[in-house]
Amino acid sequence: MFTTTALIIAVTCLLVLGWGLLALLQRHLRQEDELAERESVLAYERHARSHAERALASTHLTLCRLARQQEEVRESERQRIGRDIHDDLGQHLLSLKIDLSLLQVSTTGAHPLLTQRLGAILAGVDLTIASLRTVINDLRPRALEAGLAAAIEWQLVEFTRVNGIAHVLDGDPTCFEGVQDAARDATVFRILQESLANVVRHAHASEVRVRLQRDAGLLTMSVQDNGVGMAADRPLHGSGLSGIQERVAAIGGRFTIDSQRGGGTLLTLSFPLIQRYAMHTASSRAPLS
Repeated sequence: MFTTTALIIAVTCLLVLGWGLLALLQRHLRQEDELAERESVLAYERHARSHAERALASTHLTLCRLARQQEEVRESERQRIGRDIHDDLGQHLLSLKIDLSLLQVSTTGAHPLLTQRLGAILAGVDLTIASLRTVINDLRPRALEAGLAAAIEWQLVEFTRVNGIAHVLDGDPTCFEGVQDAARDATVFRILQESLANVVRHAHASEVRVRLQRDAGLLTMSVQDNGVGMAADRPLHGSGLSGIQERVAAIGGRFTIDSQRGGGTLLTLSFPLIQRYAMHTASSRAPLS
């Protein structure tokens, strides 16, 4: 009797233990299946995210390339307009000045009032020619013909002469040389012009400091004034900063603003050398796997 009872108890324990082991095994298998499914979902999400990031990078570089091409077209159009103004309107004004000068000489002594009036007209023509030369130079900066370094130095000297605001140039302007890229040079020069124009219009500053730096394949230009500064939530549009931002994007660069009320404004532009930018642009054309 005892032996039979013990046997039943032992069999029952074995059955309970077997069921328990079976339940644990089934639970373990379910967990493995769930883990494998989660890993599969995670791998798919990683793959999709990788494709999305590469597509986003490709789109960004494409937009940069299009913005660069647009800026090149704008610069080419400015140069064409500048040449047309110089060759057409400039020549007409010069001919008019010569004719008025000859007329003034021929009437000297015989018609004093007419001579005086012709002198005033000639002075007006001279002012018009000077203004026209300024417009032509803005459209087609002659300073860039000597390189970006010389153009930056010339622009700062002219800025101080015209506006009476002192300037300090830190760094070696020749750090921008070594890689020929007319489109980049023109864009950087336009950005400097727009930055200085913002100082005149908004900063009420007495000094501007321009710093140039080259670190490996990265070129950096910063423009800092000691003016009134601006609020952190001030919108970019309406102050010329949006145009600067677009031009920076066109050459694949980065643009930051650091300003506070009463503390002046610091604009920092950094962009890669042309080979590095071209390499990144070319990589954007590779097909996605």
